[in-house]
Amino acid sequence: MSSPWKRSEWSFLGVLVGNLAALSMIWWFDWQVHALLLAYWLEAGVVGGIYVAKILRAEGVDDPESIRSFWKVDGEPPRSYIGRQKSEIASALLAQYLLIWLILGGITVGGPFIEEFFFSAIEPARPLVVASVAVSLVATHVFSYWHEYIGNREFERRGPVSLLVEPVPRFLALFGAVFVGSAAVALTRTPLAVIIVLTFFKTCADLFQHRRERKRAIRKLET
Repeated sequence: MSSPWKRSEWSFLGVLVGNLAALSMIWWFDWQVHALLLAYWLEAGVVGGIYVAKILRAEGVDDPESIRSFWKVDGEPPRSYIGRQKSEIASALLAQYLLIWLILGGITVGGPFIEEFFFSAIEPARPLVVASVAVSLVATHVFSYWHEYIGNREFERRGPVSLLVEPVPRFLALFGAVFVGSAAVALTRTPLAVIIVLTFFKTCADLFQHRRERKRAIRKLET
């Protein structure tokens, strides 16, 4: 069996390949910005759903000293959730992000069709393109959940509250990508450059967050 660090490197490579595959799909379909933004939005929803599943499956004990986040969850500090039922913790995550995700979805889906929106000039995406790009991005998250979290039994070592705060940077990166990307295209009207820059920074954010998650999981394994 490979070591935890070796498995981490392979999963790190998977995140990189998934983002590059999404970029190749956008290139193949003539640089459709709207498709990329919709795929990022769908990815955010899948990430949220996976973390809800992780929280409900978690069997580890939370260390209060490791629960550090400037971000309040449903109006409360994350540490205040230690000791609560996992269903309540998962519900808090949903309450924090679901409404924001739906509002962002309405903007992203309807933006090209509503003249008042700042990226109404973007060409509407084709469903096939959105599906192709989204699958490339989502596959790495689903694989990580089943292979690392379930298959390598990380759920036995992870506490539910540590998982509650973990997706915050990833959500911020995904939401920022949608707003920054759509605004940049609307202002510059040069989708090629914007897509490349947007994909680069979004991939870097994914890799950084993935590395943090893997290090946290490996430390739990080694203690």
